[in-house]
Amino acid sequence: MEHRNLLEQQEPCMADDRHVATPDLPQQLRVRPSTLGITYCVLSAVFYALMGVCQRELSKDCDPVWVNCVQASVSTVVFGVYLTLRSIRGRSAWPPKAVALGLMALGVATQLGGSSYQWSLGVIGLAIGNALQMGVMLAAAALLGWLVLGERVSWRGMTAIMLITVSVLLLSYGAEAANKTQHPTGPGEAVAESVTGKAVAGARSSDDAEQSKLGPQTDGSNRAAPAGMLRVLLGVGAACFSGVAFAILTVGMRKTATANTSPEAIVFFINLMGILFLGPWALARLGSEGIAATSPRDLTVMLATGACNLLAFLLLAKALQLTTVVRVNVINNALTTILTVVAGVAIFAEPSSRELAIGILLTLAGIVLISSNEAEEAGQVSSAATIEVQK
Repeated sequence: MEHRNLLEQQEPCMADDRHVATPDLPQQLRVRPSTLGITYCVLSAVFYALMGVCQRELSKDCDPVWVNCVQASVSTVVFGVYLTLRSIRGRSAWPPKAVALGLMALGVATQLGGSSYQWSLGVIGLAIGNALQMGVMLAAAALLGWLVLGERVSWRGMTAIMLITVSVLLLSYGAEAANKTQHPTGPGEAVAESVTGKAVAGARSSDDAEQSKLGPQTDGSNRAAPAGMLRVLLGVGAACFSGVAFAILTVGMRKTATANTSPEAIVFFINLMGILFLGPWALARLGSEGIAATSPRDLTVMLATGACNLLAFLLLAKALQLTTVVRVNVINNALTTILTVVAGVAIFAEPSSRELAIGILLTLAGIVLISSNEAEEAGQVSSAATIEVQK
């Protein structure tokens, strides 16, 4: 689960026209806060893209629930230690019990979304999967904000939703080619070497042996096409469900978390469910032997996924202190999408197509429009508050 949408409630430091206080440095070496903010934002996008690369690598032969469980443990341990040390020093940042329980409930939905996304990467690839997740998340957040919170959706937001809807259709159309590239021998054989895939392969071998006694099959190719298409549709649906889950998280935090709830506490309780909820589920899926059979390389990549997510979050939090929310959202979301598409095509040889290119462009346009819509709403809220104070 990516932490970027956990920071939307943070107030940025509007310091575009000031310089960082560095009195000991020559004038030419002083850097604007906005420039530093953009630098942190770009670095955050790079780490989010690296996280996507790790997830895509793990999608080949690792159980998605187990991957998400290990990934979530990194942020859980780091922020758990941080919050505990603050409490020992008398500066507790733990939220009230009701808020913590609400965040844990949101964490269940979020971890389900993260596991779905992890599985979808092995079906439709990183380039299409990330774009689908990002686009659906932005559109669903706008719609849920209107339905649940009563937030107004401007013409920019409506246009963005329509553009993203078209991009989802285009990306879905290109998903079948991505699936064929990843599974040239058929969608079933790709899981044969994984921990869970070995059991599936064994069952398939038994079925094949029984079938050989009954005679040759004449309609195998006819059944393979519908099965492959169903798998593609499930992969697209899983990526879209992940986007909806993260949108629920964004809107749910606005209803659950108070203004004094620290982002560290939010991240801790959301990721805690990766251990409490996904841990037993992974154990039931794989068994203790299956979990113990995780190779050191795969375990290292899982932990690296969590570390990239954590570093990206910290850099994004720093960027929000130095520049505007709109600038951060546009740069971070757009650059992450672009970098993951490039990684999918360049590193994993995922197919590039006209549908993919147009779908990505429409998603980027939607990101810009939704971000400008948020800026408009923020400006209206600020103006209303100013008028109220003047009264």
